[in-house]
Amino acid sequence: MTTAPLTRRPAPSPAAVALAAQCRKAKALADDAPTRFGHLPTTAEATAAGGEVQFIVRPTSLADWVRWTVALGVHGHRGSSTGAQMVVRFEVGGVRGRLIGVGVPALFAEVYGGSSRV
Repeated sequence: MTTAPLTRRPAPSPAAVALAAQCRKAKALADDAPTRFGHLPTTAEATAAGGEVQFIVRPTSLADWVRWTVALGVHGHRGSSTGAQMVVRFEVGGVRGRLIGVGVPALFAEVYGGSSRV
């Protein structure tokens, strides 16, 4: 019986180490979301992937949406509408993120008139 020689793993690249650290930070932020943002009127589905955190919220009013944007420090940032949802990109605590407001374009249309595409 022969045994294979011991092989050594190559050292991870600096980029791989940095991405792993980003992923850990994003996961920690997503895991902490219920505690950190529990005071807000609607709960968020928080997930992390690829070093980015994503918050999906379903506000029932524009005031709820504004509270989320203020809590994440993105109030006044321009978002993009997909017709059914509003997406705002941001960075919090050194982690890239997306706030997705399901139904927000319809809330804008309800308040300001016009189509639901904002």
